[in-house]
Amino acid sequence: MKLSFTFAFVLSVLFGCSNDDTKSNAESEKTNNQSNESNKKDSQNKEDKQNTSANQEDIKINKEVKPLPTSTNEIFTYPNGSLAGTSVFGSKEAEEQLFKTMPKLPEDADEETLELYFNNIVAMYWSGFTNPSTLVDKWKLYSLGSPDMEDPRYQFKENYNVEIVLDASGSMAKKVDGKTQMDLAKVAIDNFVGALPDNAKVGLRVYGHKGTGSDADKQLSCNSSELIYQVSPYDSSTFKQALDSVQPKGWTPITLALETAQKDLAKYPADKSNNIVFLVSDGIETCDGDPVAAAKKLVDSNISPILNVIGFNVDADGQKQLKDVAKAANGIYTDISDQKQLTEEFKRVEEIAKRWEEWKANSMRKADALKVERSFEALGFTNEWYSKQIKLTNNIGGSITKLYNSDRIFKEQREALEAKEDEFELFLEESGKEVEDYLNSMNDKSFETMKKEIDEKYQVK
Repeated sequence: MKLSFTFAFVLSVLFGCSNDDTKSNAESEKTNNQSNESNKKDSQNKEDKQNTSANQEDIKINKEVKPLPTSTNEIFTYPNGSLAGTSVFGSKEAEEQLFKTMPKLPEDADEETLELYFNNIVAMYWSGFTNPSTLVDKWKLYSLGSPDMEDPRYQFKENYNVEIVLDASGSMAKKVDGKTQMDLAKVAIDNFVGALPDNAKVGLRVYGHKGTGSDADKQLSCNSSELIYQVSPYDSSTFKQALDSVQPKGWTPITLALETAQKDLAKYPADKSNNIVFLVSDGIETCDGDPVAAAKKLVDSNISPILNVIGFNVDADGQKQLKDVAKAANGIYTDISDQKQLTEEFKRVEEIAKRWEEWKANSMRKADALKVERSFEALGFTNEWYSKQIKLTNNIGGSITKLYNSDRIFKEQREALEAKEDEFELFLEESGKEVEDYLNSMNDKSFETMKKEIDEKYQVK
């Protein structure tokens, strides 16, 4: 009894300290960013006016923008914006799009116009908040090998195989923090496979890696998907050579990639193998295929893999399609915007692989260990929520300041927009706390019960 009490106390301290540190650091970052932005007003004012005054009359406010969420459920269905994952601070691209999108407001703009204006700012930077139902799927993945798992895909088998299916379309050349998405993916992938157990097998398939994004090259590019590292034990130099050869070039044949991934693992049937497939993409299928049908066919095949779909800075259309792909395969979808988040997704499967290695050595897992892992996954979910919240409100505040500096809004309008920002930030914070408390209350329940209750509460369809 004393041991259980001590364990619970330590866990609660870890939760409290980590969450407080995350919020404190993020809030400090927000204050510093907005303070620095305000301090730059005098030096930037003239430049902003010169850069943005010419086309102001041509810009019209978007009246079709989706209304902002007003409930926790609506947060999870709000679509990613055109600048999801980017920051208005130090990003020329984000600043240019801001000035192309947001017009100069008349001095007598009414409350309805201000509300619409604010909605457009938020919609641009919105980067999807993860639905709690996804966390339950990840808890399930993290419990692979547990004796109480009924799904045969989640019971340890003789073989452990991981195939990464990597988007090599031209849009993967987009830069994040000064590096291309492709370069960031390469580092995360190489680190991940290098940490897998020696007797695990890994494969690397790329798609859209031939031709260009031009119409003339569409057929060539849409027919390009290649297994550049055969499913086999990891060899550092051979794998690195294959990975380094990939460059972002063409279109996005996701359907073809999933169909051929099934063939890659065909000699590892699910009754004897744990097969895990990572599909990494930064957008929708552009080659007229049906990736949702391909995903369903993949999971119904003899290899029956666990499909992890990772959307790398995807827009609203890409997010919807990739979520549908994951759902069709009874898999997992995750939004990421940087290398750190991609590494975290790989890390989860790396840990599972280590447990598989222990299982092969006849080591058993205990229920208490699962509860600890679930708790830390919930903690990571909470920290991710607050990180996204602060990044979003930083972008909102920074954009308001830039619009004011460029004479697109008047002082009173700036103050009104900042008041809306404060109100919206409070709403996001309260919603995050609601989800955090609810997830912590779920830890002792079975997967079936958790999934059912969370799907009902947050209206997952």
